[in-house]
Amino acid sequence: MDNFGQIKHIYNSLLAEGISTNDSIKKSDFKRYLKTVKENKILKSQFNIYYAIENAVESDHSKAMTYVNECLSMVESFSKNDVIKSNLMLSESIKDNKEEIEPKKLKLYESIHFLLTTKKSPSTIPTIVEAKHNIVDYILNNKKEEIVEGYGLPNSVLAEIATDKFNSEYADLNESQKQAIDILLNGDESTKEMLYKNTIKECLDLVNSKLSEATSDTKEKLLATKENLLNRSYVVETFVNDLSKVLELKDYLKD
Repeated sequence: MDNFGQIKHIYNSLLAEGISTNDSIKKSDFKRYLKTVKENKILKSQFNIYYAIENAVESDHSKAMTYVNECLSMVESFSKNDVIKSNLMLSESIKDNKEEIEPKKLKLYESIHFLLTTKKSPSTIPTIVEAKHNIVDYILNNKKEEIVEGYGLPNSVLAEIATDKFNSEYADLNESQKQAIDILLNGDESTKEMLYKNTIKECLDLVNSKLSEATSDTKEKLLATKENLLNRSYVVETFVNDLSKVLELKDYLKD
C-alpha cells in the first residue's frame, strides 16, 4: 500500500478502536505512526497536504486551484520514488488491513496520490489535469465543520472515522470518547492539553462528591486516587495513554 491517504485512514481507525476497546497495542501502533510521520520529512509534508486539502473550503474555482497547486508544491523537492518508498515503509505493519473509505474521500486520496507520485509528461498531462480538478471539486463542495457551542470543536465526531465506519461500529461511544478521538485526530497541542486538564478536573469533582458519603475504607482509596490525579500533568509523549486512563477512571467514578 503506497497511498498516504489510505494509510492515514487505517491508522486513524486503529486509534478509534484502541480507545473504544482500551486496546493498548492499537494505541501504541498509532503512537508509532505519529512518531514516524513527525520524523520523516516526506511523510510529514504529505500529512500536511492531505490535512490542508481535506479541510479546505472555498467557493471560488480559481482560488481553489491555486490553493491545490500551493499544497502540492510542498513535496516538489522530493523525488516521486522517494515518496512511494516512504509510504510503503509506513504501511508495512498494516499492509494486510482492509478499511472501507467513503467514495468521495477515496477519490480525493487517489487524486492526491496520483499527483504526488506521477511524473509530468505529454502522456500524463490529461490525467494530471483531471486529478487536479477532482481535488478542486472536493474543495468547492466541502462544508465547514459545525462548531459545538461551549467546546469550540468540530462536530465531525472522529473526523475521517465519522463516516460509515463510525456509524456502524462506534455509535456506542460515549461523548467523552467521541470528543477525545476528535481532538486526538484534529487538535493542536494546546487543545489536547486543555482536554486532559479538563478531564482531570472532572475526575476530581467526581472524587470529591463521593468522599462525603464514603466509608472509611473507600475514603482512603478515594484520597489516594485524588492525590494521583493532582500529581498528573500533561506530557506530549504519553498523552494518548494518559488520557485513556483518566477517561476510564472518569467512567468508573460515574457508576
